Amino acid sequence: MPYMQRSSRIAISIPTYNRCGFLDRSLFEHGYIKKASGASIIISDNASTDDTKEVADRYCKENEYIKYCRNECTIPPDENFEIVLGYAESDYVWLLGDTYLIPEKAFKAALAETEEDDYDVILFNVSDRVTDVPEQIYTDRNKLLADLGWHMTCIGSAVYSRRLIQEAHFKRYRDTNFLQTGIIFEYLADRPFKVKWLPQHSVNGLKIPGVKKTSWEAQTFEIWTKRWANFVFSLPSSYSLDSKLKCAMDHGVKSGVFTLSAIKRLRKKKLLNLETYLRHAAYFRFTIKYPQRLVRLIATLPHWFFRIL
Repeated sequence: MPYMQRSSRIAISIPTYNRCGFLDRSLFEHGYIKKASGASIIISDNASTDDTKEVADRYCKENEYIKYCRNECTIPPDENFEIVLGYAESDYVWLLGDTYLIPEKAFKAALAETEEDDYDVILFNVSDRVTDVPEQIYTDRNKLLADLGWHMTCIGSAVYSRRLIQEAHFKRYRDTNFLQTGIIFEYLADRPFKVKWLPQHSVNGLKIPGVKKTSWEAQTFEIWTKRWANFVFSLPSSYSLDSKLKCAMDHGVKSGVFTLSAIKRLRKKKLLNLETYLRHAAYFRFTIKYPQRLVRLIATLPHWFFRIL
């Protein structure tokens, strides 16, 4: 159930599951929130089986601005995102992955933007990975999709207005892996809007010696070819085909998921093989910039060949 916050301006919402080490570090690093006006941290624990509850309880006892909620059972990640976005009663909600850190300067910039104007979404860089899009206010949905649609998949890149969350079509994007992105573009599809992009401020990944981040790498082709293409092309018809095509291709190129070296590395790890190729090849022309025959060649070469290289 929602609860009353100490202020109604902004909240950081963190969905988490079995990453107590990262959550501990995240809550410690976000200690500056004590001094930040209008801020709370909300944790939605997806029924973790590690020490997540103990970590969260410890911080909650020490800090009244941190709130902890736990699901009765483990649910799909997209649904946990939906739940944690709904808990906050703030004017804006920053959805943050449990392995990321919002630098204090970036958080202050977000607060300043919420006071300066009434935006539907405020977008931030992540690990400085966007280098070719200058700061601006977007009012053109196709330009936003073409410029930053690929980047907005990252949990931590977006600060959502409360009205967007209240009107979001969550059910439409469940089980897509891209609910956090889909609800934005669905909301912006049929109305005037303002989205602020702040590339100079970046959310950064947390690195903890001896603690390994669980990864979706084993599902690379399922998520970033089939599911990604299906998601992009299912966006409302108010988005042009050209903007959808550019968005679909840009992720593999700009995120580095499907650079040539990355494709070779996936073969080296046996995550790309002929079976994987055949199952997802229909989506490659939308998501991988290299000729399909080249990807097929890499898929059929012995994996040890790339170990030698």
